[in-house]
Amino acid sequence: MGLARTAVEKHVEHWNARDRESWVKLFSPAVTFEDPVGAPKKHGVEAVHNSWDRSFRPGRRWYLHPRQIIEAGFEAAVVMRNEGHLQDRVVEVNGIEIFTVDVDGSIVSVRSFFDQPTEFALDDYFTPGRAND
Repeated sequence: MGLARTAVEKHVEHWNARDRESWVKLFSPAVTFEDPVGAPKKHGVEAVHNSWDRSFRPGRRWYLHPRQIIEAGFEAAVVMRNEGHLQDRVVEVNGIEIFTVDVDGSIVSVRSFFDQPTEFALDDYFTPGRAND
């Protein structure tokens, strides 16, 4: 198992355990997020914190379920099911996420491809029309 796969597995483990501190440590200070691809890129530690904080607002809880991880070199492509608990409603967003790590295994890039849901609203931070932060 290589560095990229390990990073993805730790990302899922820490996220689902709601271990913010360990999750934040997975990322390079220079990380970029395209979440979703097509929206303005998010950069650095602030983007890491915002991604967590905007996903776990009161009344919202997300679980990650990787269906397949394909690793090649310093990258991993993941078929991911995101299960959201939004107030009393359970929702699902399926997508493909591309993770890139550096030689130390820190995540330096995340690119998320998914269709924007129409039956519920994501936080604006995860929509193509958001302002550049």
